[in-house]
Amino acid sequence: MLNRDFDYDAIDLSLGCYFRLPVVSGIECIKPHEEDGHNVEDHYPELIHRPFRKKNHGRKDSTIILQPRHTILASTLEYIKIPGDMSGQILTKSSWARIFVSIASAPWIHPYYRGCLTLEICNMGSVPVELEVGKAIAQLVLFYVDVDNREINEDNIEGTYLGAVMPEAPNFKNLR
Repeated sequence: MLNRDFDYDAIDLSLGCYFRLPVVSGIECIKPHEEDGHNVEDHYPELIHRPFRKKNHGRKDSTIILQPRHTILASTLEYIKIPGDMSGQILTKSSWARIFVSIASAPWIHPYYRGCLTLEICNMGSVPVELEVGKAIAQLVLFYVDVDNREINEDNIEGTYLGAVMPEAPNFKNLR
């Protein structure tokens, strides 16, 4: 049910300051369904911070290089709050898609989500790509959803990744 007017069709999301890099050596296979297997969160141990600099664009300490066919987790610079009657979808900005950078393989945002979004960023191309903190990299499209008349207390909202401010490693608790 869409009955409200917007002056825009999508909201730009900027690349945040925090990144999680997966361990690429020493892992035979991630097995999220096995209880006695490796802790999946252990495969993303390296948390990297890059400062956000509104001025002095192009400084190397505000960038990260994404190698070909590599994937990283990154946070958005924006902290969002989705109302209970809306959900959202994250899309890759077309300029990034045209250099084979893909974002948001898990693009759906549920009603009442709070936090900085974790973006799964993949370089599907054959050359390294420099990512700069603060640059628009994704778009958030919002949708109205039908809600029943149940009252939901926003203080008691629960979710696997609710309230995140840094990119979060996967949590497969629902598979066990």
